[in-house]
Amino acid sequence: MNLKILGLDPGKTTGWGILQLSDKKLSVHSFGETKDMTMLEIKEQFELADIIVYEGWWTRPKNAKRGDFNWDKMSAPQAIGSIKTMCAMLGKTPKDPQQPASKVPGYGFLRMKYHPGKKGQHAFDALAHAGFFCVTKLGAHPVGVVS
Repeated sequence: MNLKILGLDPGKTTGWGILQLSDKKLSVHSFGETKDMTMLEIKEQFELADIIVYEGWWTRPKNAKRGDFNWDKMSAPQAIGSIKTMCAMLGKTPKDPQQPASKVPGYGFLRMKYHPGKKGQHAFDALAHAGFFCVTKLGAHPVGVVS
């Protein structure tokens, strides 16, 4: 099995990362960020991917009641809409969205250090989402683990 998995961390800046899965071994293919809310700038990454995973958005009632989203442009949900549109245009079906907390074990699976709240980590968060999917759904070995 030789697959390329595109992970996406959507928002005002969307992180993207592609992992290569070959014989249950993971390696980083490429990663980066885009501020293009249409996702057209990273169309090539969508085309290259065999599987597409992304962090979803759930409006938490406690945050909404507190007013956290008042006058917010809701960049993440907008980017998710573009992700779904890009997938539909290319005839691809993205996997069910992941909870934000999925990236934490994903970092561990890829032997990356997670820095809660650190700015500029979008590409690494995207790789972590791809890593989480590969290990939990495809049976990949975490980086550094051999069978």
